[in-house]
Amino acid sequence: MTENQPLSTVYRFLAQAMRYPEAEWLNTIFKEQLLELLNSLQWQGEAASLSFDPTSSHDLETIQVEHTRLFISAAGGAYASPYGSVYLSESGTLLNESTDEVKDFYRRNGFELTDDYEVADHIVNELEFLGLLTANGMLKAEQEFLKAYFRPWFTTFAGRVSEAAEIHFYKIVIKLIDFFIIDE
Repeated sequence: MTENQPLSTVYRFLAQAMRYPEAEWLNTIFKEQLLELLNSLQWQGEAASLSFDPTSSHDLETIQVEHTRLFISAAGGAYASPYGSVYLSESGTLLNESTDEVKDFYRRNGFELTDDYEVADHIVNELEFLGLLTANGMLKAEQEFLKAYFRPWFTTFAGRVSEAAEIHFYKIVIKLIDFFIIDE
């Protein structure tokens, strides 16, 4: 994966990075692709700080614990909820009108969620959707989605992750997402 790879590939790669870490995907190939992307952007400092060993069950467990602490549960709740609706509603709750708006936007642009496991506005689903839009040359819809549904909550989310993350993996992934969603 390089900076010149299609943006759709980058969005999907970043969506994968935000999934719960499993040995099946958080492996040597994934780390090599991540390092290649960082080096193509000339982010040598970030590449150097990416110190996990994908063959180590201890390092995998460390990333899993961090994922859980940041995005699922910690004392007092998750540090950074990965759902846009939490940030876009006054109540700060899941499954509200903004979730329905995201689902409607998906449908209007040919994206149907196939897994009821996650809510439509989970960061993984939104990044996968952006990947689908760019893969199909739907750049106007991509920009509309970023402006209306992704950027408004991602900035707060990214700040929380950057502040609370104790390992570099998530700080780097968030920085990459932020880089690729810049309003051009």
